[in-house]
Amino acid sequence: MPSPFRITIVLLSFFTLLAGQQQDTTTARRDTLIRITPIPELGSVDPFGGVRTVIPEREIIYTDYRSLYDVIARMPGVFVRDLASAGQQNQLFINGIDGTNIAILVDGIPYNDHNTGTYNLWQLIPDAVERVEFISGTEAIFYDGRSGGGAINIVTKNFDNNRAVTRLRYSQGVAGYTQTDAMFAQNIMNGVNLSFALSHYGFGSGKGSANYRARFINSNTDSWNFRSKLRYNITNSFNLSLSYSYDRTWTGLHGGVDLLTSTSLFDGLEASVLNSESFEKQFNSHYQLTAAYFPFADSLLTATMSVYSFDRLREYRDEENRGLVTNTLYVQRDLASLGRGTKLQLFSHFSGVRFTGYADLKRVQSQDIITAGAKGELFSGSAVTVTGFGTAVQRPNHFTAHAGARGIFSFTPAVQMFGGYTQNLIGDRQGSMSSAANMVYADRSTETFSVIEAGLQVNAGPSFTGGLTAQMTTETNPVLFDTLTDFSGTFGSGWYYFPEGHRVSSLTAFGHITVDEFHIEGSGTILQLPSWSRNGTTLTVMPELTLRGSIYFEGLLAKGALDLRAGVRGMYVSRQTGMRPLDEFGVWIPSTELRFGPSGTVDLFAVGKIGDAFVHLIWENITNTDYLLAPVYPMYQRNVRFGVSWEFLD
Repeated sequence: MPSPFRITIVLLSFFTLLAGQQQDTTTARRDTLIRITPIPELGSVDPFGGVRTVIPEREIIYTDYRSLYDVIARMPGVFVRDLASAGQQNQLFINGIDGTNIAILVDGIPYNDHNTGTYNLWQLIPDAVERVEFISGTEAIFYDGRSGGGAINIVTKNFDNNRAVTRLRYSQGVAGYTQTDAMFAQNIMNGVNLSFALSHYGFGSGKGSANYRARFINSNTDSWNFRSKLRYNITNSFNLSLSYSYDRTWTGLHGGVDLLTSTSLFDGLEASVLNSESFEKQFNSHYQLTAAYFPFADSLLTATMSVYSFDRLREYRDEENRGLVTNTLYVQRDLASLGRGTKLQLFSHFSGVRFTGYADLKRVQSQDIITAGAKGELFSGSAVTVTGFGTAVQRPNHFTAHAGARGIFSFTPAVQMFGGYTQNLIGDRQGSMSSAANMVYADRSTETFSVIEAGLQVNAGPSFTGGLTAQMTTETNPVLFDTLTDFSGTFGSGWYYFPEGHRVSSLTAFGHITVDEFHIEGSGTILQLPSWSRNGTTLTVMPELTLRGSIYFEGLLAKGALDLRAGVRGMYVSRQTGMRPLDEFGVWIPSTELRFGPSGTVDLFAVGKIGDAFVHLIWENITNTDYLLAPVYPMYQRNVRFGVSWEFLD
């Protein structure tokens, strides 16, 4: 594969030759940082107002994030099973459906791992993000044909600045946690902008010695990420952008605290871990070249073509050379994923009709996969919106298709009622699974979904927003991983196949009240889960009740010199048996080790902007509560994190 630096040099030379043939038409000097998308909504999966839930950059900044898991966790219906260790892949749920059926996209390009079906959001740096598009419900499956749980599109930043701009961020916490990001951006010639950044986060120290520990033995991590983007606005209606990212991560995988040998679960000095030797190395590189065309300045029509490739390698090691306590195992397993593809997208909005269409042709390993979708929204006056969509996926020897519709009726400009339905049209509902020897990869091509939802949303100006959504998702031919044959499914090489399917029902409510500069917001989700058993134990794989809320002040202080958001927030989850990671394969399995919960925590937080700098301070778990979100990965007791980020010219 060509070196990214060679590609950059070639393109820079090409752009320099072009620039020499044209006159600089810049009419205004840009002395401050300007983040623009010359082509409207470049990177969006559904621009021109099609995505109904967007997390903008300001909300990301005012979330005292460690990773994008912290940003996504605030959304209604979301539950994140946090492992309390930087770098380790948390488990993500939306309305009771896990991350194997949640699409992760970056600038519209799918990022889910070919082997596990999920993606570790620690590997996507929040400082690179312009906004997050969050889609759940009946329309979610439209975005990749398999995302019955939801779709999350990460739109990365674009810059246009004649003077050099630098952004720095540093954050620090307990147990040796640090996070650093340094970014630089500048126009290098007329219409051409180059940005690049280097990011690092670490947890603990001494990964190569007998003292390799963070909070617990073998829970440390060390990660580096480099990213760059070269964008060329050839004309006002035609843009090119080339982006590249590379990350390298070393993470200790301790496997959780050992219940039988630990004196205390929550004291790192008295807790024994299940594995003091296993770790993973990850090497990921992503390339994307996108051409965007905006032909008519007086209408909303955009076409994009993206050529992309990715090269991912996960090395799992359990070796007898790292600790004083050994487990007599010697395992070396490599999971590789190499792919390339082309994605065509068309977006338009003409006189009450909004259309979105795409076709994604990719080869992953030796498999050719074609995904295509089309969606149309019809606006009948201001009271009714009707959406119809369809998506199809052609995989080797298998074809699936889904279609659905969604309607919105506005009683008043402030009150809307909505409902929708998605149904599988084509797919082998009793299909067979291909070999998944040693659990390296389970063929999910026969998984299909039907989703029905109904709800009410209120938007009474700045004083109140809220809503209530009921949803029922039926998954046919779902695949679950486990290590036992005593499970309520058909066993096959480490995964379980449920040809009869299972059903998850959810009821989600959210609200936000504003009184002057004070805010009260919260959300709650109630789930009705399938009845599963393992080893004679009835499972509750995730909490049936999840609550989140916060009360905070947001406003200007010190004669406008300080823009502050500060308050208190809390979280509550009900009793569960949970799921735990099977580290060797990077998948999650049901757990019967213990039934834990209910769990909850209360945090104090403050994020303020002083001049060009943001300062954040969080005091987590102020009540010093012992709690778990995954068995057996104890969450933090009382601890403090703080940091600062700032942007400056030249």
